[in-house]
Amino acid sequence: MDETYQKIDAALRKASIAQIGGFRPPEDRITSWFGGPGVGLEGEVLPQYNGKNMFCLMQIKVNELPYTPPELEGVAFLVVFLNREEYPFHKPHGDGWLIRSYKSLDGLRLLPETNEPKVVKEFPIQWSLVEDDAPGWENAWDIVDMSPINDTEDGSDRFYNEYNRYPETKVGGFPYEIQHGAELEGYVFQIGSEEKANWMWADNGVAYFNLNKSGDWTFDCQFY
Repeated sequence: MDETYQKIDAALRKASIAQIGGFRPPEDRITSWFGGPGVGLEGEVLPQYNGKNMFCLMQIKVNELPYTPPELEGVAFLVVFLNREEYPFHKPHGDGWLIRSYKSLDGLRLLPETNEPKVVKEFPIQWSLVEDDAPGWENAWDIVDMSPINDTEDGSDRFYNEYNRYPETKVGGFPYEIQHGAELEGYVFQIGSEEKANWMWADNGVAYFNLNKSGDWTFDCQFY
């Protein structure tokens, strides 16, 4: 069993953890934010779903991240948009949700404001580094044979009690599992339910964003 835990220790991942607000907002809005009007190039506007504007849920300035996963190599900025009508669970990229990514900061500006009500409270994001993000129980089976722990009475206590897992918004690390294991291949970041920003995925859920082998974004969510 000790050997299994050594393998888990070796598999711990780095992640950039989002602090939502709690500090003076920067004057520069081309930075990481939760909510806000969104950012784009000249001529770009909010994407639409069923004829209605989506909203900016989060934007990430990649060079602010203390840890950047390899999938974001060559990306300078990305913006996550969501529709106002429904959670687009299991829908393909562009159908109720959309990520725009930019290779350069050149030409980026705030998108035009609209008169629509705000969906989330706007806060700037600061990022902090963790180096000990651990997988949940089911995802751990994807990286190591957990049988020596599973077959030992009370052997899982250490797994649940001695490792850190981060359910909040983060880039990198492991997807925080709630109902079952999440897809590890291509996992890039998650957006948590953030009380300060008045945002929740269904019942206190977490949404995961992955890049598949074709280079397309995928979206999934788990909740209680």
